[in-house]
Amino acid sequence: FIVGGTGLIGTALRKIMTNKTAFANPNIVLIGYCNSKMGVQLDPSNWNETETQWTDTTKFDDAYIRSCVPTTTTTQAEQEQPMICIADCTASEAISDKYIGWLEQGWHICTPNKKCNSGPLTRYQACLAACQTPPASQWYVEATVGAGLPIVSTLRTLRGTGDSIEQVQGIFSGTMSFLFNTWKPEEPFSQVVAQAKEAGYTEPDPREDLNGMDVARKVVIAAREAGWTDLELSQVTVESLVPAELESCSADEFLQQYPRYDAALQQRAATAAAAGNVLRFVGAVNLTDRTATVQLKEMPRTHAFAGLQGADNILEITTARYGPAGSSTPLIIRGPGAGADVTAAGVLGDIVALSHAK
Repeated sequence: FIVGGTGLIGTALRKIMTNKTAFANPNIVLIGYCNSKMGVQLDPSNWNETETQWTDTTKFDDAYIRSCVPTTTTTQAEQEQPMICIADCTASEAISDKYIGWLEQGWHICTPNKKCNSGPLTRYQACLAACQTPPASQWYVEATVGAGLPIVSTLRTLRGTGDSIEQVQGIFSGTMSFLFNTWKPEEPFSQVVAQAKEAGYTEPDPREDLNGMDVARKVVIAAREAGWTDLELSQVTVESLVPAELESCSADEFLQQYPRYDAALQQRAATAAAAGNVLRFVGAVNLTDRTATVQLKEMPRTHAFAGLQGADNILEITTARYGPAGSSTPLIIRGPGAGADVTAAGVLGDIVALSHAK
């Protein structure tokens, strides 16, 4: 069942799952989806839809999800009770608050929603505890960092095979990657931001990208998966590229006023260039020093982060095996880290993994 099924990611996921030519898995059935206004029950035999509008008396709840489960299923073992998996394709705190209840009753969750696994520690730990208690639900979060890139699974594999993760750093934001890969320091940075917004590369309010909080959430997720399980979002040191004076104005006023700050950024770029470096917006967690940061950082032109193109993400993982301690180079993961299709594919990959695990 897809929550947020009419948004960009939810729609992309529905299109894949209802395309029986591209995706045919008898163990996985899409039973319905919803948004904030309505729920839709699907007939898997022909994809006919039955809509239910939310009202004061008819609301989205667990009973509605259960009502979407077909009385006969296409699972290979029809005598077994079908598993319910929630694909949360929202960015909602309110939906994240439902995770504990879903997991405790044996439902599974596959999601790109970062709010829960980067959010308050008590809620995060309660979700983990629910997964360890019968009926042992599963909570898959691959798509919360890097869309469809195998980042979370790689970190889990490293730890699960006895490696010790020392540092994870990367360019976690497709938007910030695009901005600094595109920007030529002789040009006003504000102009590149405005052009990126016009082309749809930024959020409607670019400050949501420039303030670094999206990257900070991904840093928290990477840290928790790497072994720093009690890191809180408030502990991440974040360098925002939004001047304090422009934090509370309208988005339009921000774009009008942002050019006033171009000179300072151009000076930083010039200083970096004089040292043979470039500027990149980097999130990092050092598990040895117990530091977590998001900052505009000088990187040597020879570094992997300097050679990115477009809106690619890149992650560098240093461990006891991969890095100086193991007489090796760090492990690099690179590729498209944003976009509805690749994110939906990441969620579906988790759903397929769940079907194999149970």
